[in-house]
Amino acid sequence: MPVVHVNLIEGRTKEQKKAMAEEITESVHKHAGAPKQVITVVFHDIDGDSWAAGGALFSDR
Repeated sequence: MPVVHVNLIEGRTKEQKKAMAEEITESVHKHAGAPKQVITVVFHDIDGDSWAAGGALFSDR
């Protein structure tokens, strides 16, 4: 049972996440051969104050 975790800065709509989940599921199904019904996609919405790159918080960009 494949589980895919997607970390994102918060702010994506439900429709955007649904589209991503469908495409991720299709890709895992196609390349790993797992049945679609056992593929799980988990979205982790992280606020910009809790994620930094290059020493700078995303909320400060």
